[in-house]
Amino acid sequence: MPETPYHYRHLSFDERCRIQQLLNINVPVSGIARELHRSVSSVTREIKRNRRDDCFSNAPSIVARPCAHFRTCTLRGLCGRCSARRCANCREVRCTSVCAHFAPDVCTTTASSPFVCNGCASVSGCRRHRYRYDAKAAQAASESRLSCSRTGIDTTSAAFAAMMETARPLIKDQGQSIAQVWATHRASFPCSERTFYRYVDLGFGEMKNLDLVAKCRYKPRRGKRPAERFFVPEGRTYPDFCALDEELRLQVVEIDCVEGVRSDATVLLTMLFKRISFLLVFVLEEHTRACVTGVLDSLESILGEEFSRVFPLLLADRGQEFQAPQMLEAGGRTRVYYCDAGRAGQKGSIENCHRLVRRIVPKGTSFDGLTRRGAALITSHVNSMPRTSLGGASPMDLARHVLPEGLLEGLGLERIAPDEVTLKPSLLQPH
Repeated sequence: MPETPYHYRHLSFDERCRIQQLLNINVPVSGIARELHRSVSSVTREIKRNRRDDCFSNAPSIVARPCAHFRTCTLRGLCGRCSARRCANCREVRCTSVCAHFAPDVCTTTASSPFVCNGCASVSGCRRHRYRYDAKAAQAASESRLSCSRTGIDTTSAAFAAMMETARPLIKDQGQSIAQVWATHRASFPCSERTFYRYVDLGFGEMKNLDLVAKCRYKPRRGKRPAERFFVPEGRTYPDFCALDEELRLQVVEIDCVEGVRSDATVLLTMLFKRISFLLVFVLEEHTRACVTGVLDSLESILGEEFSRVFPLLLADRGQEFQAPQMLEAGGRTRVYYCDAGRAGQKGSIENCHRLVRRIVPKGTSFDGLTRRGAALITSHVNSMPRTSLGGASPMDLARHVLPEGLLEGLGLERIAPDEVTLKPSLLQPH
């Protein structure tokens, strides 16, 4: 990182001590600036900003009367109490508050350069408002100002309240992430995404960390790798998939199943177009190979000859529902590859998308009452969420340009407005 130019740095304590020394011997501000290699304006701001206010003299023999006519004034009896003494010398009533001839006594030393009383020979008996530059006091004031400027909320109350009113329901009620909210409203919010995280940490806006979907940490799973129970046909292993051309591997569609409670016969079949992060969700009446094959058959009936272009490769785990490659590849419509046993991370993109699905149907939720319309609703809302990895676009936006239009219409999918995306169980509850 390049070093900050000298004249852009904050003044150091040694420099402030030198300023005090030079002021005490009546060196002008321009001379101080030349010695410190600073601009005259920088030294002037430093003196005026950090000078110490000594107010008026506290000597018992001196009466503080900030009036230009104090020494020559001969008025008596302004208050009506007496007429024997000069009003300017009265210690009971301030004549400046009742005199019509009052004129402020302005000191030319503190009103103009050098702006402080350092070096003034008559400061001990001066009746005017006094200021002094002290290096220690100036350093303390500067450090306090730097600290205070970086605390609190750096925006107006109205702008902050408007931001919270917009973000709070999207995060708390609809389960959106801060990144998702910022992808839509970044231009109208008065702070950055990272700053908003700090506001939530501090409890602003009636929100807390538990309201953020990705704030909780999950313990790493510990378990033995399952034994091999399925013989993968030759040429269909994960190393064989990795040996394919990179462009072809990017066209892969990852496929998996999401289970509800153990007593359910119904499961969810998920398919992810990895390149555009577009997820499809289907309801399987049974957790069997025949039901998975039936979904592929229905997709082929919708797409026709385009099925092979849209689903050129499938990457699955070794679950029993996928252990029939000849059924899935019927007629050579696609080609199936299998991950290694216990290596879900080899198709980590779809596993990550399952976290979004689980916001709507948490673990322990029964799928027996879930309909095709419910699956389409889950698909539409998950795919309408803007993604940082896609430059702020949503998978649905990209799918409308990449996938056949008949596929989205045939599955009953629609684009949801960003502020209407809901990733909570309330999405499937009847309204």
